[in-house]
Amino acid sequence: MAKQLIEVPIPSMGATVNEITLIDLFCEAGSAVAKGEKLAELESDKSIFDFESPCEGVIRGICCCAGDILKVGVPFFRIETEDQSMSHLAVDLGTDSGALNTATTPATESKQKLVAPLAEIATAESTISETPAPSDKMGAIRWTPRARKIALERGLNPDTICDIVGTGPGGRVTGDDLTRYKGSSLENAVASSDAGVDSLTSQTVCVAGIGYAVPKNARSNEEILREFPGKTAEEIEKVTGIQQRYIISEGESATSLATEATNKALEMAGMSVDDIDAVIVATLLPDQPVPGAASALAKELGIGQALAFDLNAACSGWLYALEVGRAFIIGGTAKNALVVTAEILSRITNSKDHETAFLFGDGAGAAVLTPQKGGHRFYRHELSGDSRYTEAICRRGGGAMNPIPQPGDSLDSFYIQLDGGVVFKRAVLAFSDIIESAMKRHGLSEEDVSWIVPHQANARILKAVSKRVGISYEKFIVTVGKYGNTSAASVSMALGWAAEEGIFEEGDKIIFCSVGAGFTYAGGLMVW
Repeated sequence: MAKQLIEVPIPSMGATVNEITLIDLFCEAGSAVAKGEKLAELESDKSIFDFESPCEGVIRGICCCAGDILKVGVPFFRIETEDQSMSHLAVDLGTDSGALNTATTPATESKQKLVAPLAEIATAESTISETPAPSDKMGAIRWTPRARKIALERGLNPDTICDIVGTGPGGRVTGDDLTRYKGSSLENAVASSDAGVDSLTSQTVCVAGIGYAVPKNARSNEEILREFPGKTAEEIEKVTGIQQRYIISEGESATSLATEATNKALEMAGMSVDDIDAVIVATLLPDQPVPGAASALAKELGIGQALAFDLNAACSGWLYALEVGRAFIIGGTAKNALVVTAEILSRITNSKDHETAFLFGDGAGAAVLTPQKGGHRFYRHELSGDSRYTEAICRRGGGAMNPIPQPGDSLDSFYIQLDGGVVFKRAVLAFSDIIESAMKRHGLSEEDVSWIVPHQANARILKAVSKRVGISYEKFIVTVGKYGNTSAASVSMALGWAAEEGIFEEGDKIIFCSVGAGFTYAGGLMVW
């Protein structure tokens, strides 16, 4: 039976769905596949599904990479098959038998350097996972798009490099080849960046102590599922990665959790409250609006004389607060800063809203920053945002315009509301941009990064980010399964948990990254 090359498009998951996120691929070019075999895992509007081969055949092209944001209807796979029922997807081979080894470029939001995280992407790029047509320049070194992009970002000119060995299809240089490359061009590029790295090093402060705290009581998925008889705990865990979360009970508050976390951080630092002259608290829901949570915490701790204020950057809040504390110490405003976050999201989570009921938990984290030399070094972080997405995550009630619900009013506006599809897509892009920006700023390769400590938004988001940036998911500190999404507290709690477990080793390079309502973005380097 005659063979044909078919081009399988990205499937549509509904009239309102225009894009999907490719979470993972389970095949490669050249693989023989059976009809119904799982080829990929996709995310669409906060639900995940498997993509199965529509026929028996051989994969001849994969027109995207794991982590890409893909337009519905664009090319996904090219499959060589004898199944004539697929003829409506056939590609015209013309007279060139080599056309079985060509591919089209999909309309994806692939990895690309942005001026700031999530700046509008004007020109889409893609990586083709198969052997392209031979280069017109016989004997010239050929590069995959990803390798060329990485080289340019590191200050290298691919056209002038002649001592690199390519191990990719047709002898092409891949991103992995560039990572292993130790040629003179790379050494010169690294040397030229030393001055910039030195200037960043001079602006570091010491993270002398770290601590975190959670409430006494955990709430399982099964407990929340009483409101959703059509769902299962397995489904919730598959979609979010969350198995449980901790919820405050009688006698607990944001201040009490913040106090517990602070005491652990001070103990690790070998310091007392008398050494602290600045208290910064990141939270989106303090125990009371006035006075601020920082003042309440200072009083609870017995800190009589210190600057104290709150900061609200939603899920990016703790990293914003750490950067403010670092700047205060470098600038002489403070000597020893206590940077704390405490979030009680259970009080503003609608237990009947399937979008949010399973996501949020309560918790707190703290760090003590000092000007001393040595120790764990916190580098200047990059802070930014994108106000175009202020509606994606919001809580409209409770502010000056709508301070208390009126009789007969719906309480929906007093709960956290989110657009899951928008948040998922933008978070994948933003996390990736933040991580890559931090790596470039400090001259780090994927192998140089020891750990990623991200905002614990959703395990699937983090898996997609891992694929997108080329850093193993095993390097991601993931605590969302047991703590849920604790907003600004999540990075501090993940860091505190990993430190308590002894996961970090001296010299480990840790990258923080966070995306919060607003949108707010934050990320940067810490060296353990």
